[in-house]
Amino acid sequence: MIIKLKSKIKPTEDENKVIKAVKNIFKDAKIVVEDNYLVGESKDISRFKELLRSQAILDTARMVLERGINGNLTKFYLNKQAAFAGLVNFDRDIHGGIFVKLIAEEDEDLMKIIKDIAPKTKNGKIIDEDEDTDESEINKKN
Repeated sequence: MIIKLKSKIKPTEDENKVIKAVKNIFKDAKIVVEDNYLVGESKDISRFKELLRSQAILDTARMVLERGINGNLTKFYLNKQAAFAGLVNFDRDIHGGIFVKLIAEEDEDLMKIIKDIAPKTKNGKIIDEDEDTDESEINKKN
């Protein structure tokens, strides 16, 4: 899986703080800043997964990841201020958040990646998933 990251750095924002926000969630991200945009790439999803579990937001994360599916990728936004504080907060602000794109490589199954990142829960506990997910079911939710 490849993780692509992008965020506009507003004139009122400190570039280093935006970089720190991204690195708080994707610690190994390779980042460049050009023309007031942070662009990054990572392969390490472990901190993101850890935060989803510690914040007990797996069901929300699963919904967001499934809603963002388009072919072999899923996309979503993270709130910069929350990320700076080391927290995951999904964002709807397409102009101010951190844009994240998770891309399944050729030999990977996107739904398996999503299940690994955000497994289903029941009463706050992760449940075993031996389901076959039909893509049409996901599309009905959108």
